[in-house]
Amino acid sequence: MIPLSMMSSGEQGRVVQIRGGRGMRNRLADVGIREGSEIAVVTGQRRGPVMVLHDNTKVGIGFGMAHRIMIEPTKRQ
Repeated sequence: MIPLSMMSSGEQGRVVQIRGGRGMRNRLADVGIREGSEIAVVTGQRRGPVMVLHDNTKVGIGFGMAHRIMIEPTKRQ
């Protein structure tokens, strides 16, 4: 299990845990990202926003928020 912020471009995984409060969980749920969701990293850097692909939709997630989303990596492109 690693933070979303530490994943590189092309990596895919499943959201295992969201370490945030109700507000953060609700913001992510509004774009369809919940525990159990499958996501792919489009652009991942060691700082700045992380662009992810979820259900054919690109979503930008701030670095701080991405660091609190724990992922179980499944595949690397």
